[in-house]
Amino acid sequence: MRCGCYTVYMEIKQAPVQSVVAKMWRTSIYVGCVVAAVFILYTYIYEGGFSLVGVSKAVAGTAAVMIGLSFALSGIGYYFDFLDKKIAYRKYFGLVGFWLALAYSVLLLFVDPEKYFYGFFDHLGSAEVLLGLGAMCILTAMTIVSNPWGIKRLGAARWRRILHLGYLAYAFLIIRAYILEHTVWGDWIAVPSGLPPPRLVVTIFAVAVIAFRGSMIISVFLKRRHASIVAPQQQPVDSQQVDTKQ
Repeated sequence: MRCGCYTVYMEIKQAPVQSVVAKMWRTSIYVGCVVAAVFILYTYIYEGGFSLVGVSKAVAGTAAVMIGLSFALSGIGYYFDFLDKKIAYRKYFGLVGFWLALAYSVLLLFVDPEKYFYGFFDHLGSAEVLLGLGAMCILTAMTIVSNPWGIKRLGAARWRRILHLGYLAYAFLIIRAYILEHTVWGDWIAVPSGLPPPRLVVTIFAVAVIAFRGSMIISVFLKRRHASIVAPQQQPVDSQQVDTKQ
């Protein structure tokens, strides 16, 4: 597989950095707007009208999809070499997803003020709140270190470990969604009627993203294992060829 980072580096080297960054921001925001439009329409059809709860679900769904796409781009670049140059969009998709997740957190203050505003500390120990806070803390840390100084100050290994915590945050959000709506999901699965619940659709997507990442990890492990087995076997053959030539 070609090195995606090297491909991106060559593109940046051939064009002004600011114009490249601006293009990636524009593309990421555009994709976010398209995903948001789809979710707004979906929740409108599902709920039979507009509501603040529906808008908050659309914002949350868009955030989850953008963050998921950010994670999935690594695997896409791994399996499809011709898409290596798209790996650079991971950061910008992730940042758009983070700001949307933050907007969703603010909307919760109005959607359910008893739990998230004036009654926040009374519900602080609930699994729903703890999982949401844990996920946002991880995503915030990832956003902070995504700046150019992050890798310089932390070192590549530590910087990468922090970014990989994003999968833990994603898992937290999957569990939170299940806690919130598992009854609704069960009712729809038992008797499917109309569109599936929006959170169920997002959760299936999120699980698929994590499974996709897992498949890449397994593939890399198997390739390295195969290389470690084959390499020692090639050495005697090379020596024999040298002796024959001599």
